[in-house]
Amino acid sequence: MLHEFKLPSLGDGVTGKVTEILVKAGDQVSKEQVVIIVGTDKVDAEMPIDTDGVIREILVNKGDDVTEGSLILRMESSPVAATAPVASAPVASAPVATASASTAPAAPASVPPAPAVAAPVAATGGSYEFKLPSLGDGVTGKITEILVKAGDTLQKDQIIMVVGTDKVDAEMPIDQAGVVEAVLVNKGDEVTEGTVVLKMTTSGAVATTSQSTASPAPVATQAAPAPVAASPAPSPAPSTPAAPSGKGSHRVSPLARKRAKELGVNLNEVNPAPGASRVSYKDVIAFVKTKLEKGGSATVSSGNSLAAKTLPNFEKFGSIERKAMSRIGVLTAENMQYAFNTIPHAWISEKADITRLEELRQQFKEQVKKSGGNLTTTAIVTKAVCHVLKQMPQFNSSLDTATNEVIYKQFYNIGIAVDTPRGLLVPVIRNADQKSLTEISVDLTEISTRTRDGKNKPDDLDGGTFTISNIGGIGGTNMLSIVNWPQVAILSMTAATKEAVWNEAKGQFEPRLMMPMTIGWDHRVINGADAARFLVQLKQLLEEPFAAWL
Repeated sequence: MLHEFKLPSLGDGVTGKVTEILVKAGDQVSKEQVVIIVGTDKVDAEMPIDTDGVIREILVNKGDDVTEGSLILRMESSPVAATAPVASAPVASAPVATASASTAPAAPASVPPAPAVAAPVAATGGSYEFKLPSLGDGVTGKITEILVKAGDTLQKDQIIMVVGTDKVDAEMPIDQAGVVEAVLVNKGDEVTEGTVVLKMTTSGAVATTSQSTASPAPVATQAAPAPVAASPAPSPAPSTPAAPSGKGSHRVSPLARKRAKELGVNLNEVNPAPGASRVSYKDVIAFVKTKLEKGGSATVSSGNSLAAKTLPNFEKFGSIERKAMSRIGVLTAENMQYAFNTIPHAWISEKADITRLEELRQQFKEQVKKSGGNLTTTAIVTKAVCHVLKQMPQFNSSLDTATNEVIYKQFYNIGIAVDTPRGLLVPVIRNADQKSLTEISVDLTEISTRTRDGKNKPDDLDGGTFTISNIGGIGGTNMLSIVNWPQVAILSMTAATKEAVWNEAKGQFEPRLMMPMTIGWDHRVINGADAARFLVQLKQLLEEPFAAWL
């Protein structure tokens, strides 16, 4: 049986790039075997095959941009069953041979074999309704572009429209080849999963193209006239956007739209790479870099600008060595620069006496270890932070500058900054408020290990609402971290040290284990007094965990 393997979700609206292809045509593969690796702006994700079989065709190349639903390869999942239809084809061809005999009696001996392959074409045509696939649980979108019209000939996986949601502009590929009968929606319409978008007549043109050259012309036209109109040779729909006139008339990939929005780039000024039919995220980055190299600026939505100066010639002072930044390093730099340029940052620090907390951690860490987790200070702080976020929801929000609204999130996904050989990454513990301290410890152990080993799942780094960064294991006395946009706050912790603290009741100094903490925040959403209250509440919980139950 012929099986098509399509790319599973990389995260809401996320586009990736094929970085490695681990199989080739003819390979025997087993279910769950990794066949390709897809890199996104956050992770390199291994993609396992979903069935056993033999690879027949690889449909992507290294470096291709892919997204959810992209057709990756075709394979034979049941070779024996796949041969059965060939043997039965002559049964369907009998009527065709009879019909062709009346139109081409001069060649009765040579006619029957050829229509035997073409016969199934007449049975493949039919009316078909294309319904909108899922945009996410309960997500409604708005049609921003319609790229086809009635009468257009479509190929399978051709993009027919773009649907915008609050997170992404999603391109919608058709899942059948055929001819459009009617487009049932208009630009600006609101749509959701299951909305009927267009009607079309499907055809078997692709299956018969290779056979038509070997069969007599009269037989092909008499037996199956419909595929003539649906022949893929003209390909009018895909070729239309390939030669746009001037800027601003190009199609744009979802990731490119996201990057342009983050960097404040006007897409009307960006052209696709030579030979490409749409603007990719690489084109957006290249546009910004060109602007900077020319000493210009790329305006961002906050009114700030990105400007660059030419580096001095360091070689005149001595020898140098150049090393390319990792892909994650480049993307992290872009995101940090955007966050720092657009968010008015402020910070405030406090120290928590974690002497008692450390005693409890040592007391219970073996119990947690039996469950597969490490009872770390970060895990404990994660649990405490969830309690404070529920008391102060502005720290678990995002700012929508387009509508001047603050979005308060009713879920608590805590991002934990992890130092890896590839650069800084922030995997997410989902619904941390609903988990016990042991469950958080297990999750944190597992997700940190996957991140350091470069084996993250596609959604490991998505959906964070608040970030914690702890460099206490390395050292430091204070750290001012950049807010992880689109979040509005980040908590930093450094190494706890023994300090002499005055005990008023005893009238003497005592050695106490003190941990520095700093909250960084978006001053458009959070004021300084609330930031101070946040740290005071967190300090109280860490110094007396029982307070969370009161």
